[in-house]
Formats: sequence, structure tokens, C-alpha cells
Amino acid sequence: MNDHVDLARLQSEIRHNCDISDANHAGLFSICGLLLRLRDLYKWEHSTPPWQEPEPADLMEWIDARETRWEEVLHRPWASLTVGDETFQPFEIASINARLAPHGLIYGAGYAVGMKPSFFLGEILETRRLGSLTIHVVGKEWIRDLYAAPAMRQGEQIFARRTPMLFFLWDQVMEMRPSAREPLSYAFAQYGLNVDSLRRLPAEMGPRLEPVAASELETWIYHEVGEASDTTFQGLQWQEIVSSYANSPVEIFTRVIKDLLSDTHPQGLLGHIIRHGIKPSLAFYVSFMRPFTRVLFPEIRVAFGDFIRRDDWTGIERARAAGYEKARHNGLELIRLHEAGKGHDSQRTREKIISHLIEPLGVLGTLTSREDEP
Repeated sequence: MNDHVDLARLQSEIRHNCDISDANHAGLFSICGLLLRLRDLYKWEHSTPPWQEPEPADLMEWIDARETRWEEVLHRPWASLTVGDETFQPFEIASINARLAPHGLIYGAGYAVGMKPSFFLGEILETRRLGSLTIHVVGKEWIRDLYAAPAMRQGEQIFARRTPMLFFLWDQVMEMRPSAREPLSYAFAQYGLNVDSLRRLPAEMGPRLEPVAASELETWIYHEVGEASDTTFQGLQWQEIVSSYANSPVEIFTRVIKDLLSDTHPQGLLGHIIRHGIKPSLAFYVSFMRPFTRVLFPEIRVAFGDFIRRDDWTGIERARAAGYEKARHNGLELIRLHEAGKGHDSQRTREKIISHLIEPLGVLGTLTSREDEP
């Protein structure tokens, strides 16, 4: 067996697949959301820190070239990946990583929102076990696509990616919503940072986000732990529901329920935060909540307001438990309606799920299928 890895060739193959995925799924994002992700991808490809803005003319020229590339690859098949003297299909991540690990490399592949295929290739900083799960902390990345999640799980493998976490944090600072100001300010204050100073003095203050990103990524891992621990969705039920109603309010609802189950599970993100009293992570969680999540889990925002005044974790734990029970109820109802509709018109089942579970929330008119407009 040839153990040599032709890194340039492997990067080219993975980049080809990233381009195909981006070309076919750019429509998941609003125009503004797509431009923001392209800007971040440009910065990453040019080894520019997230707090340093590119020249507008250079960015637009690069975007034009990228869109031309997307047109070229739009209908092309996936490239096989060459590792040593073997070739693999893009989603054979276990076999690929078995060959890459001795070289300090790690490869990730999975499906993001809207069933968008997502890929990356990077260096392994650390691999450790947590119960039955294996956690890989990823440092420098050589290849990635438009959708770069800071943490992702494939089976019993969790990939924690430091660079996407750093970019995510910076974007939250610069795109700060009014509703996020208080918790975001509180979170950064726990690290001795001021959110307004970060925005005003990016070159000076931006590098101080790196240890924050590394620390918060360790907490984010527990979202994936919670996902692996929760049993509301059995087998491939969740994947089946998401793919059956892709790019619809039902997909968004299903993803939010899954995320809430992961975050509020006793072994999940909030459980970990509460057990260890991690104040900045609690505040970041509240500040990062998207509109639909806030509708389904209002208890945590109320509890956080009390927490700031009283510094008492009891109310946070009560909110977590209530949030989990509500998410589990919604998840089981979603499964029941989906299973009852099997063998019937899928459109009719979709409409039934919407009328029973989403319309009563009063947010249907604000929902879109775009990833960045939940």
C-alpha cells in the first residue's frame, strides 16, 4: 500500500467538489447572506484575518471569477478523492481519514442546511475521546466551501473547527443585532473585552478574539454531544424528514427542533454550561439565538435576564428543562405527522405539519427557506 499523500492533488479534488456544492446551493442564501459568506471565503483563501476588510475592487473581481467557475462546474459529477494508491467517494470519510491521520490531516464531509454538501480538509490539532465519541480539533484548513460550521458531527466523530469559529465570532460582532447587544456585551466582558472597542479598533482588538474562539469552541462541542445523546429522532428519521421537506418551513422547523433538543438535553450545550458555570458561553448562547429559536424557546431569554441581576443558575436550569420537554413534544408530534403521511401526498403532509405545528406559533409569514433568514 502506498502511504504517500499527494496533497496538491487531493486539495484540487476536494476544491472541485466544494465548487460544485456552492454552485448548486448558492440559492440557499439571501443576496446579502451570500455576499457575506463570499467575503469570508475570500478572506480565508487569502489568509486574511476576519477583522481585516479586503479592498472592494479586489473582492468583487474575485466574486466574478468565482461565479464564472460555478457556471463551469454546475452540472459536473463529484470528483473521487485520491489518497495514496486508493480512490474514495467524497463521503467515505472514515476510510479517507484512516489514511490521512498518520499525516496529521483530517477530512470532513456532510450535509448542511438545505441538504447542501459541505467539505473541508485541515490539520489535526488534537484528537480525544469523550465516552463513545471521538473529538477532532481542527486547526489550519486548506480547503473549505461556503458553509463552514464551527462544529459538526458524523456518527461518533465530532469535528471542531477553530478557524470557522473565529470567523463566526467576528461576524457576530460586526453584524450585531440590537436584541443581541446586552448578552453579547456581557459575554465579552467576561473575557475582559468590550464589544464596542472590538468594532471600533478591529486591527488592535481583533487578535484578542483568538483565545475566545478556542475557548468557546470547547463549549460548542457539547451541542454535538447533546445531539448524539438525544433519542427523540430514531435511526434516520430526522434525515428523512429534512430531505422530504427540504427548502420549506418544515425543514427549518425540523432543524430548529433538532438544535433545541441538542442544546437543552442534560448532556448537551446548556447542560454543560450550567454544570460548569460558564457565564460567557451562556451569554453567547442567548445572543446567537436566531428568530425562530427565540420563538420556540423564550424561557432562556427571560431566565438570562434574571441571571444577570441575581447570578443564580437555578432559573437557567429550569429554563433548560422546560425547553427540552417542549422541544421533545414538538419533535414527537412532527414524527407522528410525518409517519402518518407516508404513502400519501407529501404536499398534503407538509401542509398538515405547517397547520398543526408552525402556524400556531404566528411566525409562518416571516419564515423563508434561506439558510441565513430563519
